This record gives sequence, C-alpha cells and structure tokens, in this order.
Amino acid sequence: MYKDVARAIEGIDIYPMIGVIIFFSVFVIMIVNVYSAKKTNVAHWEKLPLEDATSDYLDTSHSNSFTQNNTQNETESI
Repeated sequence: MYKDVARAIEGIDIYPMIGVIIFFSVFVIMIVNVYSAKKTNVAHWEKLPLEDATSDYLDTSHSNSFTQNNTQNETESI
C-alpha cells in the first residue's frame, strides 16, 4: 500500500539521489578539510586533550567581564 502511494508521486525518484549526494558530499568535504589543515593547527589539536583545562579560562585577552568574574569565582573555589 505504501509503495503505491510513493510511486504515485511524480518526481519522487530524485529524493534518494539528493540524499546520496548530500551524504557523500559531507564526507568529501571532511576529507578535503583533513588533508588541507595546517600542520600548526593539527599540532594544537593533538595537544588539546592533554592540556590543563584552567589555562584556557585564565587567558582573559579575548573574554568579557562576565566570563572573567565567573572564572575568578571558579578558581577561588578550587
């Protein structure tokens, strides 16, 4: 019954092709991004899980006053 309903819709056969194209284009874009990434960025990303988490919070050069106040309160409670 459901097959007959889907077959009755004109132009429905294009949607599976659109889905496959979107699916593979996401992977192609990711492969291009991985192979075109700068070595300095990759080295930084490799170190992220091992770095101390508080060093990002204490760098206040790019944060606003709300973030600075919350960071100070968090570090004081530790």
